[in-house]
Amino acid sequence: MKNITLISDWKLKDPYVGMFKGRLCAAIPGISIFDVSHSIESFNTEQTAFIMKSSFSSFPENTLHIILTNISLSDKILPVLVEYNGHFFLGEDNGLFSLMFGDCNNVKAIQYADTNKKSIFTEKVLEMAKWFFDNNLESNSVEYKQFKRKFIVGPEYNSEKKTVTGKIVYIDSNCNAVTDIPISMFKESGRNRRFTATISNRKHLKITRYHEFYNPEEDEVFFVFNRLGYLEITMFQGNIAILGNLMLGDVVEIKFE
Repeated sequence: MKNITLISDWKLKDPYVGMFKGRLCAAIPGISIFDVSHSIESFNTEQTAFIMKSSFSSFPENTLHIILTNISLSDKILPVLVEYNGHFFLGEDNGLFSLMFGDCNNVKAIQYADTNKKSIFTEKVLEMAKWFFDNNLESNSVEYKQFKRKFIVGPEYNSEKKTVTGKIVYIDSNCNAVTDIPISMFKESGRNRRFTATISNRKHLKITRYHEFYNPEEDEVFFVFNRLGYLEITMFQGNIAILGNLMLGDVVEIKFE
């Protein structure tokens, strides 16, 4: 099967996503295209990396994941194709790959070889996608190792203070606030103890409950274990990000008893 996913900050108001899909279908007959998201905050590579690394394993191995967030449409930028855990990621090395794969020592990567070709970045992406499915990459690419480094501070557990600290990294379409705190960290750190969570300087908003699923009987703000594997701040049929004035980057601190 020829599977492609797309993720971008292009939004859907304009025709560009549809046009790019059309070009893919024309170049690679028989492909199946899946949209991960086109509502990434503009130029936000950190958010893109979070969504992509949390979702790619839902697709079959050998899927080609095309990443179009914060790209340059210059003819000077060359696409990079990264192989990781049986999946392939095609995009611009603007720091995104180091956000997804750390030091990138556990990946294989190649780059578009022709430095003289006068075509914009997305045209080169289309070419590499076609070569990928035609098994014709070797003659048109070179090995790539000089990844641009971009690092972020991840969530952490402080055993002395009995706290887990993370941040809001994504506001979904229902105005729920997704944190970067893995469910596994919450469970291992909390060990079923009571807790109180606060969010940056929103002193009026405290969270003391969690549910493994969305709970229609809950009348307070709560954490839910979302399908990406992270804690999500939500309330039943309420737009918590708007009502609580929650923003990307807000610090979330969970204090266990």
